[in-house]
Amino acid sequence: MNYFTNRNGLRLAYNFSIKNPNDRKIYITCLMWPTQLFWLCGFIFEFLEANTFKFDFTGDGDSEGEHSHGSYRRDADDIEDAVKFLNSRGYEVSGIIAYSKYTTGLFLYSALYGEVKNIIAIAPRFHMHVFPKFLEDRMHVIKESGWIIHEAYGRTWKITMEMVQEMRSIDMKYYCERAKGDIYIIHGDSDEICPYSDSLEFVNEVKEKCKGHFTLNCDHYFVGVFDEVVEIIQKIISGN
Repeated sequence: MNYFTNRNGLRLAYNFSIKNPNDRKIYITCLMWPTQLFWLCGFIFEFLEANTFKFDFTGDGDSEGEHSHGSYRRDADDIEDAVKFLNSRGYEVSGIIAYSKYTTGLFLYSALYGEVKNIIAIAPRFHMHVFPKFLEDRMHVIKESGWIIHEAYGRTWKITMEMVQEMRSIDMKYYCERAKGDIYIIHGDSDEICPYSDSLEFVNEVKEKCKGHFTLNCDHYFVGVFDEVVEIIQKIISGN
């Protein structure tokens, strides 16, 4: 396993997929563990015909630190540290691809740092105060005890009231207005985790910065349409 060190002194795990050895342009893929192992994100990393750099955020996968369902500013800083790491290795980061939770950190990164031209958000959430059903159904437990344990995909997740409060405090309109670069949004019209209507909010708020809004007939996990997602991203990359 390879690691780079972020600004907090934590080692973040990463992998390269170099499809074009003579090209120093590269895309960062921000892929929520464990989806990078089982679903869409690993598919993108393997089959996209571009140089890509996949890393595990703080507390995820093989990286050091504590996982959080919040900590979006920390996620944005991790992305910035990944960009700087790649620049130090002689790469030019042409774009960043993020899925689900990490699209929030991506929009914060774009607004706060804005160093990368192409921003590709897959299944983003705009209304951060509207929670998935599993979380909403257990909100009374979080209010009473301060936290819950949620088991999914073979892993145990601790979700605290502090994380919930942070989610509620994120103003995506604010960050959309300040986002930089060319923005592309890919969303499933049957997404039950991050509603498809949220992607329409993004398109409305980023205005002329949105260079493409792609709708697929699928749920949050894009099962059965992985190849279509890769094809869309490939077209975005080839056209820029």
